[in-house]
Amino acid sequence: MREEAAAEARYRRKLMGLLSAATFFEGYDGYVFSFVLAQVLTTYGGTERTGGVIRAITIAGTVAAFFLATQADRIGRRRLLLITVTGYTVMTALTSAAPNLVWYTVAQFLAQVFLGAEWAAAVTMVVEEYPQDRRGRALGILTSMGTLGGISVGLLGFAGFMGNPLGWRAFYLVGLIPLVVVAVGRRGLRETRRYEAATQAADLNRSGIFEPWKPEFRHNVLAVGLTHFFRYLAVSAGVAWWVYYAEKEAHMSVSLTGLYLAIAGVVGALGFVIAGRLMDRFGRKPTFLTYVVMAGILGTLLFQTHAPGPMLPLLCGTIFFGLGSGAATTAFATECFPTYVRGRAATWCRNAFEVPGGIFGPLIVGFLGDHRHGAIGSIGGAASLLFLVCTLPVIVIAWKGIAETKGLDLGTLDPVSAPAAAG
Repeated sequence: MREEAAAEARYRRKLMGLLSAATFFEGYDGYVFSFVLAQVLTTYGGTERTGGVIRAITIAGTVAAFFLATQADRIGRRRLLLITVTGYTVMTALTSAAPNLVWYTVAQFLAQVFLGAEWAAAVTMVVEEYPQDRRGRALGILTSMGTLGGISVGLLGFAGFMGNPLGWRAFYLVGLIPLVVVAVGRRGLRETRRYEAATQAADLNRSGIFEPWKPEFRHNVLAVGLTHFFRYLAVSAGVAWWVYYAEKEAHMSVSLTGLYLAIAGVVGALGFVIAGRLMDRFGRKPTFLTYVVMAGILGTLLFQTHAPGPMLPLLCGTIFFGLGSGAATTAFATECFPTYVRGRAATWCRNAFEVPGGIFGPLIVGFLGDHRHGAIGSIGGAASLLFLVCTLPVIVIAWKGIAETKGLDLGTLDPVSAPAAAG
């Protein structure tokens, strides 16, 4: 019995390593685009307007990922993970070889499709394979990997990696690493036991994309989805506009802004990890509500501050709580649903609610804060208002509409019995 438990612990460590490598590059790819865009446009003679169009198209890839991600409940989590990692790696290699902007845009659109679906497979596997008393910290570690991926882009840039003979193309060649990692570890990667148990019930609909909207699941999809939407509406706006605000309205230098952003990124990664531990100790809802309140307060103050001194702790605090709250929303999106529909439910919550929030948040601040035509006329004022406006609905929806899942045996949600050892 002790040897079996030790073997399971070793497998979970290996699983976390494989999933972390895949999730790391989800964050990496997003930051690489912003970092190399100027060089890409220079290479192909594109304009700023062209860059905006490319960005919009690639974000649409994350939305389109919905259709691939929903297949996790039909073909299995393991198979989807292998497909998405392979697809992302191939598209990244094709991006590095792009001879023109059309090729580059199409390759990055498809890369985002695979990355968006990879997230659904990864978080679902963690939730289904980790014991119930450690699911929170496991989700915290996994979700922190995206932030670390973003930090790595900045570190490569700081180290002068752009000066290599291939220029910006080499940043995308780094994206070949996850395929190597998964290729080495895939033989020991198994399907989750909960999924295998759920497939024994022949009368379950494992392919319909609207299955999560059945009456018994609809409330949870709406509550968790709207929580995703309002939370990320503010967080994405803060991430998108802080650098501009710091440089143009707070008059900070580019170098100081970059330094602050790198420090805050490290703190933000810790926010995920600590949130995971707090979720296992105190519960998902208390942790989430605390993070949301703190993010709302600190985010509002951040965009009203012009002095460099208080700017750094406010930035670190906003990113720590704002991004870190994502560990809890990930738990809500997976732990509130039975196994046979879990992948599709999580996909609905993220791709149909959170991703649009990430699109509309920066747009709202840009329109309201425009110095010439905006109703507020200040990016700082518009961002602060959005943090304030979004905090209340998130608190109300999470408090009233989402059940606590700390210590929940996921088997109690399933129409078929699942192995107790899976937690």
